[in-house]
Amino acid sequence: MPIGTLLAVSIQMARRAISHSTISFGLVSIPVEVFPATVSKSVHFNLLHAKDQSRIQERIFCAAEGKEIDRSELVHGFQIQKGKYVSFTDEELKKLESAAAREIEIVQFIPLSKVDPVYFVSAYLLGCGSGAAKAYHLLTVTMNKRQRAALAKFVMRGKEHLVLIRPYGEMLMLHTMHYADEIRSVEEIDPDAKASVGASELKLAERLIEDLSKDEFKADEFQDTYREKILRAAEQKAAGQKVSSPAAPRRAKVIDLMSALRDSLKSNKKGSPEDTEEEIHRSRSSTTRMRRASQSRSQSRRRKHA
Repeated sequence: MPIGTLLAVSIQMARRAISHSTISFGLVSIPVEVFPATVSKSVHFNLLHAKDQSRIQERIFCAAEGKEIDRSELVHGFQIQKGKYVSFTDEELKKLESAAAREIEIVQFIPLSKVDPVYFVSAYLLGCGSGAAKAYHLLTVTMNKRQRAALAKFVMRGKEHLVLIRPYGEMLMLHTMHYADEIRSVEEIDPDAKASVGASELKLAERLIEDLSKDEFKADEFQDTYREKILRAAEQKAAGQKVSSPAAPRRAKVIDLMSALRDSLKSNKKGSPEDTEEEIHRSRSSTTRMRRASQSRSQSRRRKHA
């Protein structure tokens, strides 16, 4: 099947509703259909045997019995301690899922601006269900006018999700969300992230950000260049042609922050880098003084504990 046809088939599949549900809050119930909001166009590969280009097979092997087993013999194991499990069958998990409500139950409305994007996982479009057009659009218009989003609970694919519903054009969009205990702390990654910043360094960085600033995000200005390279290479291989691959751009190692900022401004052809020489000199002097002061404090602490 041609590459273009495969992409068209995946897009057609994404137009099918993956679930039917009802938005409920108070005494209001609005039937909706749940659709994926995005279509993955990532490149996928199959593993082949290099010798004869045949697809390999993955088989289920039981290490304890030393033999292959059928998929019907599998259960889901939850590890309670190292090497010890409790098991669940598909039926048991299905019963636990069905015990939860299938409705999208709104618990509160909040300002969308108060939700950090780090909580968002996946996006789904909520289509209007049969006979619910007026209630659906009334909710959408009201949320738009009040600049509010709805937090709700929703069971999907075996798990109860915290979800956020927000207006998206004339429709509603649903985002599955992480729970608070799934978000990693900044201190966990880099407890020493705070560092002193000189006034001149800040001024140069602000100028660079201003030079690269736009008033709005235009998604169609960005393309997946990796996918384009893979598709082009696949077409060349299929045609028996030699695959051409452009050389990767070389990036210089950044040694000095101020020099990097100055060079970035110069490459953008905005501002006058010459005007910043005095600022650079002042910032370097200030940075040197701060470094020496820090070293002096460290030495004093060491002498005190000696």
